[in-house]
Amino acid sequence: MSPLPRFIAPAVRRLGALLLLAPAAASAQASTTRGLSLGAHLMGTSLTVENGDAVGGGGFGLRLGYGFNRIVTGFVHVDGSRIDLESGSTIVGQWDLAHAEVGARFHFANSLRRWVPYLEASAGGRSVSVSDASVNGEAAGKISFSGGAVTFGGGLSTYLTRKVALDLSLKFTGGEFTKVDVGNLSVNNLDIDAASFRFGVGFVWWPKA
Repeated sequence: MSPLPRFIAPAVRRLGALLLLAPAAASAQASTTRGLSLGAHLMGTSLTVENGDAVGGGGFGLRLGYGFNRIVTGFVHVDGSRIDLESGSTIVGQWDLAHAEVGARFHFANSLRRWVPYLEASAGGRSVSVSDASVNGEAAGKISFSGGAVTFGGGLSTYLTRKVALDLSLKFTGGEFTKVDVGNLSVNNLDIDAASFRFGVGFVWWPKA
């Protein structure tokens, strides 16, 4: 068999070296932030309205994201929580708090690490609905508050595998309730300050990583 031409032999040797290194590089990658991701979280939530006392509860959230590169991920997030009120509240009933947001997450990513911290910002809507409500002892049916909101937060993803991470997050949401619905009556252009905190524990999955 004739020897390989001189200009081909070095290329073949380099290709062989790359093929040997490829499995090691793949096994060394401990995390990913690129591409489609799906998340689900259990949450602890608190709500403060007009500098009043904070009320808290728990709920569940879902997240759909897409990593454009290893740093920036765009996402859509929705969640809902049941709020537990203290006795003596002005509006009594079954309180439910919901957020719907579109935002971006910024990872401090290194694919060789199993832990990835991040910061995020988002904007969207927030609502509170009170079922079987009574105001100062008078039945009022259903009452709902809604308005825009801006959220800032951060967290830490710890990768159990390259595709699955345990995710811890803390978010602060500020904004105003600008609309109140009481039965068939709606009142707009209000200015009711509200703040909510959310602490989440859940999992994120990158199905195509």
